[in-house]
Formats: sequence, structure tokens, C-alpha cells
Amino acid sequence: MKRGVIAFAVIILALTLMNIVSAGVGIKWSAESFKVYENEKTCLSYSVYNPWPNNSSVQITLPENLISVMVSEEAEIKLIPANTASANAIPVEVCFKVPRVYAQDCLGWGMICKQECTEEQKVYEGSISVKSVPDPVAGGSSAQAAVSAPLRLKVMCTPHGRDFSIVYIALASISAIGIFIILFRKYRKPEKERKREELVRLREEMKRLKGKK
Repeated sequence: MKRGVIAFAVIILALTLMNIVSAGVGIKWSAESFKVYENEKTCLSYSVYNPWPNNSSVQITLPENLISVMVSEEAEIKLIPANTASANAIPVEVCFKVPRVYAQDCLGWGMICKQECTEEQKVYEGSISVKSVPDPVAGGSSAQAAVSAPLRLKVMCTPHGRDFSIVYIALASISAIGIFIILFRKYRKPEKERKREELVRLREEMKRLKGKK
């Protein structure tokens, strides 16, 4: 009997230390480290289960040290039905975008840039959390519960040279406008000639009207 109590206490302590299950939600993950790219949307999916007798609405939250550098964050709220076993865990997703963190050498107005990726790789670490949130419409429990999983984001740097295509497009547009102006001026009729043609037209109109009388 004593051994059973000790074993039960050890299991509870292990679950508490691992922080993978709480009243209302439990979390499963397949990886702790992910590669992300600057200014690109990244979505992470975790499996959440609910072995307890009440429904629970949950949402993934990123660590504060990551939120402070994110360009954007989109976290869905999902209802995890009561008695959802670990084997039937439901995927819950969070999406975000990391800003530019590596230096670029730009010309002009920052439009013609090159990136050499000589800096040390940027790595963000923390714990991603799945929290119970109130959702009376879906019927989820309002009891607060949270579990977390370790998270490590490696920001990849993609070296590239300067892209002068925008310069070529601008030059081509300017050249096209210049050619149009030159041709327009060259083939446009002089003002005297336009007045002469208008006078001839008026005379013909007057003759036509007189002929009707």
C-alpha cells in the first residue's frame, strides 16, 4: 500500500515537472526546434487532449520574449471535448511572422539590398503554452489551466545579391514616356494648320446650309 502511494506521488510529481498535463488540457509535440525565415509566415501545430469530464476551449500562446519581436501572430481558439484521450489529441495551430533580424546592405531608399549572412545565427528559446480560455458560445470551461512545451526557433538567413530589376523597370518606363513625348510632339499638327482645317470645315457647313435654302 505504501509503495502504491509513493508510486502515485512520483507520477504526479513527474507530470507536474514535465508540465504536459493540467486540469482541462494536455499537450503533445513532435519537435522542440524549428527553422523559420525572416518575413515569412510560420505555423506550428501541437496536439491537445482533454482527459477530464468537462469541455475545454484552448489557445496557444507564444513566449513573451518571442511576442516582443514578432511582426504578427494568429492563434486559433479550439474546443477540446471532454474525455478526449491522448491518442485522439486534436491539433491546435499558432502562426506568426519573424521580422528581419539580419543586417542588409541597401542602396537608395532601401530597395536594392544584398545580404551576406556573416552574422551569428539568431536563436529564440522559450516555452510555448496552451491555455484554457473562456468560450461560452462553444460551451468550453472557463477554468484556467495551462500546459507548456519547450520551443526553440532558429532564424535562417538567406544570402542574396542586389536585385536591379526594379531599376531596369524604372528606366524602361522613363524611356517609354520619353519616346511617347518625342513622337507626340513630332507628329502633332501645328496650331495654324488645325485652325485652317477648322475654318475649311465651317465654310463647308455654311455652304451646305445655304444650299438647303
